[in-house]
Amino acid sequence: MKLKSLLLGLGLLALAAGTACAQTFDLGVEAGANFSTLVGSDVNNLGSSNALSSKLGFVGGGFLCLNFGTSFGIRPEVLYEQKGSAYSGTSSTTELDYIEVPVLLKFGLGTPVFNPAILLGPSFSWNTVAQSVNNGNTNTITNSNGSDVGVVGGLEIDIDKFLLSGRYELGLDNVTQNKNVQNGTLTFLLGYSFM
Repeated sequence: MKLKSLLLGLGLLALAAGTACAQTFDLGVEAGANFSTLVGSDVNNLGSSNALSSKLGFVGGGFLCLNFGTSFGIRPEVLYEQKGSAYSGTSSTTELDYIEVPVLLKFGLGTPVFNPAILLGPSFSWNTVAQSVNNGNTNTITNSNGSDVGVVGGLEIDIDKFLLSGRYELGLDNVTQNKNVQNGTLTFLLGYSFM
């Protein structure tokens, strides 16, 4: 709980300081795909004899990048993300959807038109869907955690007003209250900055 409070406090402080000092900003939308699975020491105790595999899900939302020159920015985002996991050889899935707010530091080369960058920072998520689906039967996961804090790292390429990014996010909180199982998500996004 102390780590979550610290990360949330640092994220809010960075946003406040960034808003006061930013030279320019970018505002835009982005959408793409999540390839997610569940990780942790208790993944083998989830009640299925089948191995976990990646689940394909949608991710989309908007971003605001507060730019401090051409090579550094603070980029909060608001995203809807479909996460969870699938079970190999079956039609069974665990579906975990979140409203997520990553607060990312963006370190770029600062080159015009084509600008590669590194993205790093925390993410704060609130669970909206927690269910397991097995052969068309849906069961609510009653002991799911309502929130998650994660760490994000990735790469982005800005081409004029378009962006292409790939990132990995590891959840720090357990998905359920009684098992050591977290979200592990590989995300690919295509975005457009209209300001």
